[in-house]
Amino acid sequence: MLIRTIALAAGLASGCVAPQALAGGDDYEAANDIKGAGPAYFGFVRDARGSPVTDAVVMLRPKTGKPVPLKTNALGLYRGHVSKDVRPDDVQISCEKSGYKQAKVYRRTPPGSKDMFIETECTLQRL
Repeated sequence: MLIRTIALAAGLASGCVAPQALAGGDDYEAANDIKGAGPAYFGFVRDARGSPVTDAVVMLRPKTGKPVPLKTNALGLYRGHVSKDVRPDDVQISCEKSGYKQAKVYRRTPPGSKDMFIETECTLQRL
């Protein structure tokens, strides 16, 4: 503990500043959304034990248009958009990562909802 305190004091004295922590622990906030991009698709990818799965790929597949791949962060969180012209009910969501298989996908925002935030939880199971 004493060594940590000395190291911290030395860093502050030399002008080193610790990196700023973000509230909530990530940079996936609504302020980062692209204006006019359409509904925000977001959620978490976790393993069967409930632990976050980092660097999983979440695919947003609209009935028409190109699929949108999103990658999860260290918390297993993803967030992105398809197109404002695509109805949220027409977007299928899946998740994948090497060494895992998709166990379930649970959409919290009910189909037919007029909500602009579509929350979906993905669970992956180790192979």
